[in-house]
Amino acid sequence: MSEVPISEARDHLGEIVSKAEHAQERIILTRHGRAVAAVISIEDLRELEAAEDAADLAATREALAADEPRIPHAEVLAEFGLN
Repeated sequence: MSEVPISEARDHLGEIVSKAEHAQERIILTRHGRAVAAVISIEDLRELEAAEDAADLAATREALAADEPRIPHAEVLAEFGLN
């Protein structure tokens, strides 16, 4: 994994994207030495999203299996003034 300042990335965006796409390299973009974003391949993004979806599904199943009272959606919206 490499780090590239955003100011440099502007001039080398095509090369950075090619590294992510073809070499599966993850490139961290920095601003003033602080990591602020990343360029990753679409495959890496899809794997990350699938892992997030699986974690969300597991958490949902766990919550539904819990023996706790459920709160109606309308009641939650009303509590936050969103109805």
